[in-house]
Amino acid sequence: MTVHVIDLLDRDYFKSAKVLAGGNGLDREVRWVHIVEIARFGHLLNGKEIILTTGLGWANDEKKSLSYLQQLLDYGAAALCVELVFHVQELPEKMLQLADEHDFPIIGFQEEVRFIDITKDIHELIIGHHENVWWRLETLHKKLNEKLTSNGSAGDFLRILHKETNKKVALSYDNQFRFFPSPPKREQYEWIKTLDQTDHKFINQPIKLLEENIGFLYYIEDPKKITTYDELALNRCKEILEQFFWKHHTEQETNQMKRNEWIFDAINGKLTNEEVRNYVKHEIANATINEAIIAVMPFENSLLRTDQTSISETALIMLLRPVFIRFGFHLLAVKDDSRNLFVLLLFNKQSDQLFERLEQSIHTLQTNNHDPLVNQYLQLISFGRIISDYRQLGKSYETALTTLHYQQNIEKLAKPFYNHLGVYRLIDRMNNVNDIKEIIEDYLSPLIDYDEKNNTELLHTLEVFLQNHGARNETAEQLNVVRQTLYHRLKRIEALIGEDFMEPNNRLMMEFALYALKYVER
Repeated sequence: MTVHVIDLLDRDYFKSAKVLAGGNGLDREVRWVHIVEIARFGHLLNGKEIILTTGLGWANDEKKSLSYLQQLLDYGAAALCVELVFHVQELPEKMLQLADEHDFPIIGFQEEVRFIDITKDIHELIIGHHENVWWRLETLHKKLNEKLTSNGSAGDFLRILHKETNKKVALSYDNQFRFFPSPPKREQYEWIKTLDQTDHKFINQPIKLLEENIGFLYYIEDPKKITTYDELALNRCKEILEQFFWKHHTEQETNQMKRNEWIFDAINGKLTNEEVRNYVKHEIANATINEAIIAVMPFENSLLRTDQTSISETALIMLLRPVFIRFGFHLLAVKDDSRNLFVLLLFNKQSDQLFERLEQSIHTLQTNNHDPLVNQYLQLISFGRIISDYRQLGKSYETALTTLHYQQNIEKLAKPFYNHLGVYRLIDRMNNVNDIKEIIEDYLSPLIDYDEKNNTELLHTLEVFLQNHGARNETAEQLNVVRQTLYHRLKRIEALIGEDFMEPNNRLMMEFALYALKYVER
């Protein structure tokens, strides 16, 4: 029996429910139900789920609500059901608009409901079996969850699944296989050979971590002998295994970042070139160590800090690592708590197109990530100078901070690299701000004063004119004025700062002063 969202509206528990958005999507198929009260959960979904939530922690925040909904859209959920009684009374308008655009149903409960009763009711409707199937699944989930919370092993979950279904099960992860019950070596070898083939017939579920398949859970049985209950049990076990591997990977990442604190000694010049090499070889097996570059990325006030847990803070690093590896970089990360930054130490594994590959990495991260809060801080990733002598890591770190400062205070860079800062590198190195102000005064003050008194835009006109290398047609088009207006402005500029402002030396200082003015104003 196929269940659709519209079928749920006829159930007793939906008597007080109202379709708030996405009414054109009520024909979506429903295959399962989840109660979700955390902000980042998409990687735990399989698709076609009904999501039940109170909205606590996200529904009163527009950005978080859009992030929550985007995950449901990305992972193919069936619908969202929100209790609009205690924690939340209404949802942000933009969230409802986005749901309408994608025909994604959002259903609001106008009275208090028991999610456990709704879950049981929908599961029984989907399963089409007697009530004991529901309780068998709940019992299985309880046993699996108890092992998860008591730090059980992957083998414990396989043993429980086998005991509840009486089916042979297998788990593949990290190019290894585990079986329960464990067969003789020769039989194991034959099974592995079969499972490595893409056209095998065994029923399986993918194990996902941050949208990537990291393994599979199998029944080593004739598919004809697999019942609906067996499939649901396999899915329950797969969900627990995903949480198990998530916990395992985040703990590994947290411990790795603690071990990486030697990076601060390297930045502060306390380690020799050879000592840095030894640290890297110890942490990255078979590492090719060529030139290196440091990047920094802020984490304060982001989704990564919302729940103040080390798990959420390591999630982004887990997202970064496979992308950088794909484009030819080893990544070691550490937290600089004094500045609220992640410090990313990248070692180049290839010999060519370093900056092009970094650009590709950044583009991939920003386009593949649909969480607006995470993406906001991904966009502030900032790179320092490339170094080949590891005693110069401090210089790469300092210049990465300069790039970040520019992006936070001047403008966002399409290519967030220190060597794209241009004249700002000189301005940032000037020790005396009064010297900078003096240059601005000498070259731009007549235009600044005139604009302030007459509410004109001569300074902006000069900036655009210089950017277009003195091309009048392009300048007029960019300023959205007719050429006669531009000619009049240029005459006024010449009268105020001199007819020779386009001569090489004067033009150089004019452009420097314009950059300096942005620096001082920000």
